[in-house]
Amino acid sequence: MKLKSKIIALSLSAVMAASAFAFTACKGNKDDDKTAYVSLDINPEVELVVDKNNNVVSVRGENEDGQVLLYEEAGIKGESVDKAVEKITELAIKYGYLDENNKVVDAIVTSGNEKFEKEVLGKVEASVTVAGENSGLNVKTDLEGAYSLLRKYEEVKAENPDNKDIQKMSVAKFKLALSVSETGDITFEAAVKMDEKELIKTLTVSTKEVQEFATKTYNEAKTKAFAAYDKVTELAAYGVYTEYGIQKTIKTLDPLYAYNASMFQLYASASKSVEAIAKVADLYTDACAQPLTEEQIAKVVAILGLENSDPIKNSDGTVTIDSIEAYADKVFKNSEAGQELETKKAALTKALNDYESAIKAQVEKLKEEYKPQIEAAVCAINDMVTVIEASLPESVKTMLDNSINELKETVEDLKAMTEDGTVTVEELYGYSDKLQKKADKYLTALKESLTEDELKEIETRKEKVISKMTSAKTELNNALTKAETEARAYLESLKNTRIEINGEITVNN
Repeated sequence: MKLKSKIIALSLSAVMAASAFAFTACKGNKDDDKTAYVSLDINPEVELVVDKNNNVVSVRGENEDGQVLLYEEAGIKGESVDKAVEKITELAIKYGYLDENNKVVDAIVTSGNEKFEKEVLGKVEASVTVAGENSGLNVKTDLEGAYSLLRKYEEVKAENPDNKDIQKMSVAKFKLALSVSETGDITFEAAVKMDEKELIKTLTVSTKEVQEFATKTYNEAKTKAFAAYDKVTELAAYGVYTEYGIQKTIKTLDPLYAYNASMFQLYASASKSVEAIAKVADLYTDACAQPLTEEQIAKVVAILGLENSDPIKNSDGTVTIDSIEAYADKVFKNSEAGQELETKKAALTKALNDYESAIKAQVEKLKEEYKPQIEAAVCAINDMVTVIEASLPESVKTMLDNSINELKETVEDLKAMTEDGTVTVEELYGYSDKLQKKADKYLTALKESLTEDELKEIETRKEKVISKMTSAKTELNNALTKAETEARAYLESLKNTRIEINGEITVNN
């Protein structure tokens, strides 16, 4: 209102000048918010985030070949999008990903600003062309999207006919939402409701935390290491509440302190134990990464007109939906358009959709190897009940019967479902959430009965307990160091192998 009053007091010319300034300022603020997402599928797959100045603020290899391509390479992040895309294209040529049999780069650019999107896309196309010319290779860009992306796009739309956000979503936004959801920060369902600017911002933050050596194997090892560490430290911290509750009960003769504290520990510990198993099991539920059967492989070989399955194999010799799509992405975009190609695409899509559905039905069932882990967790919870009951005053034990029996029934239900092979990863997370809600109820009741100073005392004790767990911290650090060393060696090996196989191509700048 103050600004409006001042403007009214000005002369007409001054008002016009102020209006012009205000327009420029608003336009400038809009420009400040300009960002763009760039996805390059060669195979390798690489994604970039570009700021308002056309500079690359984040870069990530989306698949293993993308990680190999980018590993220990400078001249991309922090550079202009022109130079970054040119460098990526040059590297793809250098390591033999782009050659006479693969001369097409699938490029996707999206932004919340249409004008900026076109500007960045123009730079991407020009840079790809220049890099190709410098090497004597006629490299082209394709803007329709890779075969694998389009298959997923149509699959998701078919599975969600009533979801308006998904149905109206472009291929470019779908790719961006999919990439954001793969970071693990938000679900795909949440991502599709966000606009491009929000998605790009989220991806930028997530990508900054991603190490260049973060292979699938590394991420699995990291998840396992942190799941183990979090479980050990949090279980120890939960015990502080019971200890404090018992001391408070002895002091006040009020059994509710020990009751609420011990029930919180039992339920929270059970929740954490189940969650730790779910996190590890979740690593192995990606249908597209599961090896196919010989029969399935033979059908794909026939559809693609191959002599054998070698072209569609992973580096470890297995054939997966992912490895088939990687091959198809490269071959289809370099093939002559026409009915023959479309027929082949349709046949492959039907086969892969069928295989994916069948695999999902299998991997949704918890693998046999996790049954012992769940059984061990159930035993540990029962043992904890015994220990806690033995340490509680008699006045508290009489209060525990119903609550403990309820807890035992819950974990026994989980054990029973595991034994008949019907437990899914999703259900494990559901059990964990169910147990945690019970824990939260008891914790809330305990906290409401304590003073601020008493709550601070508990937090201090928890910090001391965790700080003394040096062995757990050492195990975590050792696991992470080992995983990083192995991941770096793996990527370096793959990079050297590509040079050995393809020879090093010199790019003329």
